[in-house]
Amino acid sequence: MINMSSFNFNIPIFLALLVATMAFQCSATEHVVGDNDGWSNPRYPEFYAEWASLHTFNVGDSLYFNFIEDTHDVAEVPQEAYDQCHTEGVKIIIKIGPGAVNLTSSGAHHYISTHEGDCETHQKVAIYVQPSSV
Repeated sequence: MINMSSFNFNIPIFLALLVATMAFQCSATEHVVGDNDGWSNPRYPEFYAEWASLHTFNVGDSLYFNFIEDTHDVAEVPQEAYDQCHTEGVKIIIKIGPGAVNLTSSGAHHYISTHEGDCETHQKVAIYVQPSSV
């Protein structure tokens, strides 16, 4: 049997830390890239830029790329590869859709589909992730 009196345990501080931790975990948002359109060849060139401008991304959130298996993929790339649709040698992070990417660092993040012609038809999204406030 454990003698609880031997622990130096401050219940109000413990509860405050527990609530703060739960609030942080519950505040994470899953963003469905492209909303109802999903991750596909966009209807017009500015589609994903407009979609990104309507959302606030924070460390701890995730991006959900909704696409049918073998139709597209997702690679996180440097801005230069994003701008030039450079797909050679990039690391694909989601090969089989749908799938999610956890946003673990703040700053600019660039994602493209490496399937032939996808990036050139503007199937790419650039986001800015806000730093964690905790």
